[in-house]
Amino acid sequence: MKSVYKVFLLILLASPLCFATHIRGGEIMASHVSGQNYNIKVRLYFDLNIGEGAATAQTNVLVCFGDGSTKEFQRSKTEKLPGNVLVSDYEGAHTYASSGTFQISVSLENRTPGILNFPNSGDTRAFFWTVINTQVPNATPVLPYLVFEAGVRQLFKIELKPAVADADSITVKLPKLSKPSPGECGVRMLEHNYMYPNEVSSTGTFKVIPSVNQLVWQAPEVLGNYIFAMVVSEWRDGIIISESYREGLITVLDKPGPTVEIPPYESAANGGLITSTPNVQSAEVSMAIEAYPVPTETFITVKAYSKKRSVVTLQLIDIKGRVLREIKSGGPVISVQEEFDMRSLAKGIYIIKAANEKDSVSQKVLR
Repeated sequence: MKSVYKVFLLILLASPLCFATHIRGGEIMASHVSGQNYNIKVRLYFDLNIGEGAATAQTNVLVCFGDGSTKEFQRSKTEKLPGNVLVSDYEGAHTYASSGTFQISVSLENRTPGILNFPNSGDTRAFFWTVINTQVPNATPVLPYLVFEAGVRQLFKIELKPAVADADSITVKLPKLSKPSPGECGVRMLEHNYMYPNEVSSTGTFKVIPSVNQLVWQAPEVLGNYIFAMVVSEWRDGIIISESYREGLITVLDKPGPTVEIPPYESAANGGLITSTPNVQSAEVSMAIEAYPVPTETFITVKAYSKKRSVVTLQLIDIKGRVLREIKSGGPVISVQEEFDMRSLAKGIYIIKAANEKDSVSQKVLR
């Protein structure tokens, strides 16, 4: 009996190691072989500082191919990167029964926790996906490894120039994090609790600069962990032939090195400087708004950004200028997200307005 208790105790002691939160990022690549045959590579980045045992134990991953089938891929390669990060590749092959557009995906628990720009979320699932069109023989872009450490008030860069070049062109955008819908092989959905890294301090820029093929953060000011995502779209003859989601975790440290000037805050979501229609004299523009989906039959999600922490008021206004609904943030915030119920309203044009004590900005929406 004592031996049974010893085994049980060992299992209890080992279980935190097996389920340690250790995933710092990932991506999926696919390359055409012949016909409907594809080689697929899942690349995962692991945090060795807090989950070395769990990273070592992750010898396989379950891959969903988007056609109702799945397969376990085995680890084929590992390499240690700066920041005590382990990159692991898992490779395998799949043959599709017919041509079409398919989402290849991997869903894993144990994303690294304590993320400053993903607050109030107990969900540690990481979800990686790539969409391919098998009507067009192709290989998805292969980009340089992600980078995981940034210096406070320094320039942070991730290279985006494909390591394997072909005749196709790529564009990179910065979406919200992806999460899977329920089920073993979920469809990708958006994490609306996610904030862009530069929203935490509401200073500086976090954006893709196509002229130098880099994702640049100028410049982090608050120490801690930040998560980000990018979608790499591949184009041929003006048509998107693949889309690949990459996710990574940046740790901002107090590192030696030259600092840079902190530029005015830009909204990473809106892709540029904040713009607004001031309703009072203001030394600087300080608001931006995002409303989606447009048009809508049911609910519309509204996210407002304030350059400085302030009380934000959201209003739903009809075409005659009447305020139909109003929501105020509970206190000073940098960003606020709410939903307006549009189901009882007549079809037509409405205005979503966001305001702080200095400025206001609005967006037309359709019901």
